[in-house]
Amino acid sequence: MNFKKLKTLLPLTIELKSDHIVIIDQTVLPAKLKFVKIKNYKETIGAIKDMKIRGAQAIGALGAGGIFLAANNYKGRDALDMLRYLAKTAKEIIAARPTAVNLAWAVNNILSLLEPTSVASIKKQILAAYKNLLESEVANNIKIGEYGAALIKDGMNIETHCNAGSLSAIWLGTATAPIYSAAAAGKKVKILVDETRPWLQGTRLTAWELERAGVDYQINIDSASAYLMSHGLVDMVIVGADHIAANGDTANKIGTYNLALAAHAHHIPFYVAAVSATIDLSIKNGAAIKIEERSGVEIIKDIKYKGLDISPKNSKTINPVFDVTPFKYISGFITEFGVISAKDFKKYLSA
Repeated sequence: MNFKKLKTLLPLTIELKSDHIVIIDQTVLPAKLKFVKIKNYKETIGAIKDMKIRGAQAIGALGAGGIFLAANNYKGRDALDMLRYLAKTAKEIIAARPTAVNLAWAVNNILSLLEPTSVASIKKQILAAYKNLLESEVANNIKIGEYGAALIKDGMNIETHCNAGSLSAIWLGTATAPIYSAAAAGKKVKILVDETRPWLQGTRLTAWELERAGVDYQINIDSASAYLMSHGLVDMVIVGADHIAANGDTANKIGTYNLALAAHAHHIPFYVAAVSATIDLSIKNGAAIKIEERSGVEIIKDIKYKGLDISPKNSKTINPVFDVTPFKYISGFITEFGVISAKDFKKYLSA
């Protein structure tokens, strides 16, 4: 496998067209590869909330796309009024999902570049900025892949959690980027895919990607991780991130903390792969990261057992969809600027 072939196997998660955006609807995978046309910013909010698009980079990219669509559909002639409208729109988009810092970063990145000249000029500025954002995100993932692949030895078994793959970004992903790069270089790897309850992003999405890319994988239930590690079946863990605090504490899909604890207990390297935009210097530590909690319907109703409900009718639920892994359990961060070891993380931030 090489990157040229990989581009034919893994389609773009988000693609900009002249007056709309096309996304992959991730709620129907792996049964169906469905492309959806997004025509206005309200539809971007709906797609993010309903998790048709999920994953830190993809959420951010679609959020920024919402600004593009809002501007493209704006009919007024007053540049200052347009900027006020876009600022209001941005707040709505950013509120769609609170944990992933990339959403606010991408939206604000677009707005920060605008000059209040004319409506037509602002529309051109936004189009150029959005194109650049999409291209830069892909380039950053390719760099993450190059740097991360150097950590991977031929024959390694690598465990990953949730989907920090191509579907979580525009293309290639973060946690999977080193895997795809290593495979493209001819290294043989086996990926242990955590199923990732309750949305099963590992089973539905990561496995779908790896299957298409021709990378060897096995699916395991989340609670099997410590067993697999204790039997020498895991050489490395690579996960993604939705929010990294200034001290290195990292929010990612629920269950990541459990995985980090198991890896620490078995002396297995635990890496976080993320673009640098995921590092939030305004957040002192993980305790300050707002953790999204979703409806318990996802736990007890959306998943069936042989066609039947899996819980008693009146069951109460708690459904946090992210947890925070303390910095002390992280071996290092794989970013577009290189691999940053845990001991060098603070030095990197101050550089």
